[in-house]
Amino acid sequence: MNNIPEKKLLFLLYDRTVIYLILVMLLYLSMGEVYHNIQIHYIKDYVLFRRWGDAMLIAFPLLFVRKKILAFPYLLLINLYFLSIVWYYRVYSTIMPLSSYLMVYNLDGLSLSIFRLARFRDIFVVFPSVFWGIYYCFVYKKINFLLWTRVRTSLFGLLLFGGIITYYACKQNPAPGYESLNGLHTIEPVRAFKEFGFVHYWIYQIGIFQGVSEKEKEYAREVMRSLENGNNCAKKKVESGRNLILILVESLHSWPIGMCIDGVEITPHINFLLKQNKTVYFPKEMPQVKDGRSSDAQLIINTGILPLLTGAASACYAANTFPSLPAALREKGYMTASFLWDDKNYWNQEAMSHAYHFERLYDRLRDSEKFEQADEQLFEKTLPLLVNLPQPFYAQIVTMSSHYPWIRSPHMKTLLDDLEIKNEDVKNYMVILQYVDECIWKFVIQLKERGIYDNSIIVITGDHDALPYNEYEGREELRGEDCFVPFIILNSPLTSEHTNKVIGQVDIYPSLLDLMGCTDYLFTGLGESVFSNEISDFATYRTGISAGGVNIPDSVKTQRERCWILSDILLRMDYFKTNTMLSFQ
Repeated sequence: MNNIPEKKLLFLLYDRTVIYLILVMLLYLSMGEVYHNIQIHYIKDYVLFRRWGDAMLIAFPLLFVRKKILAFPYLLLINLYFLSIVWYYRVYSTIMPLSSYLMVYNLDGLSLSIFRLARFRDIFVVFPSVFWGIYYCFVYKKINFLLWTRVRTSLFGLLLFGGIITYYACKQNPAPGYESLNGLHTIEPVRAFKEFGFVHYWIYQIGIFQGVSEKEKEYAREVMRSLENGNNCAKKKVESGRNLILILVESLHSWPIGMCIDGVEITPHINFLLKQNKTVYFPKEMPQVKDGRSSDAQLIINTGILPLLTGAASACYAANTFPSLPAALREKGYMTASFLWDDKNYWNQEAMSHAYHFERLYDRLRDSEKFEQADEQLFEKTLPLLVNLPQPFYAQIVTMSSHYPWIRSPHMKTLLDDLEIKNEDVKNYMVILQYVDECIWKFVIQLKERGIYDNSIIVITGDHDALPYNEYEGREELRGEDCFVPFIILNSPLTSEHTNKVIGQVDIYPSLLDLMGCTDYLFTGLGESVFSNEISDFATYRTGISAGGVNIPDSVKTQRERCWILSDILLRMDYFKTNTMLSFQ
């Protein structure tokens, strides 16, 4: 009788150990499928053992679950997390930062986009958990609960585990790697994720919120002190008092502009506007957004600094102090407003509009949730609000229709339908751009009819890349020039000698300060005005690839590239809150 408690304890120990080991193996297999979808080779053989360690840690809470059925909701959450990583990577080619999981409002209206990202093979991500459900219902509850049976089961599990580890550990992993955890996460976060695993990624992400080192702070202060007030602006005389209307177009690339396929123009109205007097067009603007995507574009254009190396500033640092284009214009007596089709919570835009010093924010300018009708609704509802704004004003208008997955409404009939374009995404993207092109054209016409156009500078630019030119060509290799977005200025009071050169998205901010006569503002950004006598003709993409740079000194390239690290430090230390910027006075 005295042996009964001991046997029960031993039985419970074996029972939980076997279940835990089975769940670890299943999670290990799920994680393997997640990594398989991230198309970068393993770095070293030991990453397979790290993955096993990750699986053990993730499954660890299940070791203490008394009722095995409670493992199902936990596994459901884990599966959703795994799938979010895969789907996010398919769109943004990077790992979803932990900060983005705080942006739950971003899911509103994106269910179809998420559905379009799913692939049949994704079932293999969740299949191990499905296997657990089958095992629990048809095997676990029916096996004989004798101690020797559990021992035999555990031995089988250990044998299976050994076979998996031996198989994976013997695989060749030819890609070179890095020894530094933080260094690799900073330079190549996707590769770091695959080499160091989930837990290390979480540790690095959590570390982002721990501020900056004294060495980083001193580096930022030193570089900022070396900048001179407005040295990156042309400082040309500009007549003040003109409105500024910035149309930030979702996913607008440069390559479709001016393109004609069998006599069919993709953007006929924009093509017409480019031929008008006082139009300045830079087709080679390198988008420089990262994890924050559209929100990063607003950050770059409105503040003149680049985004975080990891994470979205709109999620992590919405409480920061920013010098900004709206603030510079408000000093000149401008009204500033931002106009959104989507909800103000999307990308935390309400908080960021305050941080950028916009006085007004108009959101949900729509009649329906359909992307394919978004832009006509946005411009239709924006126009009367714009007319009633006190002049001069700065209006930022953020479009939505050309957001992936490029949904066509039934009334979108186009001559492109008669053309043979094998890639369906490319074809739909072109059709949607024809629609966006028409919406912008109608809006410009209405501005003229309302008497606003002649007294306004209108800027049209893409927020980020979405379907680079190599996909149109059917080419796998991604080059910097494949990603270009346009920078168009209508009614420009200034001209430029550099319209065929490569510029960065970070160059828009000082260029707009030039256009609006705000070169005396306390911070003129980290980029270069396109209206300066000389520009670098070099810019880097978020992955590190670059464009331009022919006959450009390495020192210039280094200076442009270091802006990424500098901007990351400025954001993390909230530089503009704690520094008086005496060097800019």
